[in-house]
Amino acid sequence: MNWGRAKTILIMAFLFLNVLLGYQLWADRFSPTASERDSATLIEDTEKLLDTKSIRVISAIPKDTPKLSTINVRYPEAYREPKEMELAKPIRFISLMSRTTLREIQSKSLISHFDQYRLDSPVSKDGVYVFHQLYRELPMFDVVLQLFAENGEITGYKQTYVEVKSGGGPNDPSGQKIISAYTAIRTLAESYLSEGAVITDIKLGYHGQLFDSEDQTLVPNWRITLSDGEPYYVHAFTGAVEAIQSYGRGR
Repeated sequence: MNWGRAKTILIMAFLFLNVLLGYQLWADRFSPTASERDSATLIEDTEKLLDTKSIRVISAIPKDTPKLSTINVRYPEAYREPKEMELAKPIRFISLMSRTTLREIQSKSLISHFDQYRLDSPVSKDGVYVFHQLYRELPMFDVVLQLFAENGEITGYKQTYVEVKSGGGPNDPSGQKIISAYTAIRTLAESYLSEGAVITDIKLGYHGQLFDSEDQTLVPNWRITLSDGEPYYVHAFTGAVEAIQSYGRGR
């Protein structure tokens, strides 16, 4: 028997086995198929939990989990204590979803930086239309422009505004991959939401309490809004939950 040849065959067999096991480990943890399998399991488990607690989601659930980073902003002193400003002449409107209406409001109201805000319908109510300043197409939830309306006319507004100093947008190479919307929903359903709760909106953006200081930091968050208007913020990196009172005219 040629022991040298047999030894070579055994070594090659072990090398092949190690390669096979290594590939299997990679496939289980890092391959797109494994990721899709984990996502499918998360979705299935979340849906079962929601069904058990009779929690309904009537909003589309975002599928994307981009890489994001915190952003640093400058909070100008002139906007730190916003006051309700009355328009010299009310502006009649039919729908604030219309670009024509928005252009008319911008030209007639002279609200500064108006084109940097986007309407947030799920938290707008009772004659208070809430807009959020955008950063690379994502809302900064605490940077708010409120338009006050009566009898189909915009009569006044209240505004906060920030200047973004640094921070990457969606899929920033230096950013961190966020948790999925399903993970955020599951966290809420497990520990925060009562039976029969209704989720009306799920939105990704930036959140951070604006203090009376020039420099501020905003962090990626999932905002999940209930049918009663109450929003929950779920930290998109850690999954920590924060509940905030909904918008009202006095805010």
